[in-house]
Amino acid sequence: MSRLACICFAVLPLIGGCQLARMQVSPALAGVQPLAVDRAYWHKPEDPLSFGTWRTTHIDYGWGRYRSSNTSVTATGNTTVDFQSFKRPYGIELQAGSGVISAQCLTRAKRVAYKDWSLDHGALQGIPPLHCSYSGAAAGEMELLEMPTVAGSEAGNIEFGATRWHVQSVDRIEGGRGPGGIVGYEIRRGSEVIAAVETMNRGRVWMAPALAPADQDRVAIVAMALLLYESPQAELERN
Repeated sequence: MSRLACICFAVLPLIGGCQLARMQVSPALAGVQPLAVDRAYWHKPEDPLSFGTWRTTHIDYGWGRYRSSNTSVTATGNTTVDFQSFKRPYGIELQAGSGVISAQCLTRAKRVAYKDWSLDHGALQGIPPLHCSYSGAAAGEMELLEMPTVAGSEAGNIEFGATRWHVQSVDRIEGGRGPGGIVGYEIRRGSEVIAAVETMNRGRVWMAPALAPADQDRVAIVAMALLLYESPQAELERN
């Protein structure tokens, strides 16, 4: 996903003003007060994050590894296909009510480039752009996949023992057309939206009030991983 900065859009031509663009949250969470994410405005990846009663005690953002190899498609060797890959690990330790929860995450992407044309090879192979393993006070994993049928969309699954959730990207903006791209994620239990994470701007987190404390801690570590997640495909495009 592309990391979006603070964006303003016109509210009404007669007013001529603007307001901060915000993710449009599901009606199921419309009455829930969001938790603002505390982070440095011009933050470094290792800077601590917090919202509500949850805070990171350690963030380890690994080096990105970019690889490229060329294969000739003509006898003269003047025309080549470029096979590119990128991956970056990152780790989080979160202080939660149930104890310390650790996350080990890996972002990965593959692309095939030919002249001015390129193909997201990772999505076709089913390579998850994000995979996280959780341990400590909450053990589980999350896998996020690109949806080839819906451009710019990601979806996946979260498991904590017998608990199964679904995560889906959001591109909706309040009060107008969105700027394009992913602006956050919703977490669902069956058909019920139980939490949401806004990843644009400085970030916000919503949790359904009925969530048990243990599930709130699980949502918190998932939210932290999504707040730190940066699209590996975007990294390939920058190289």
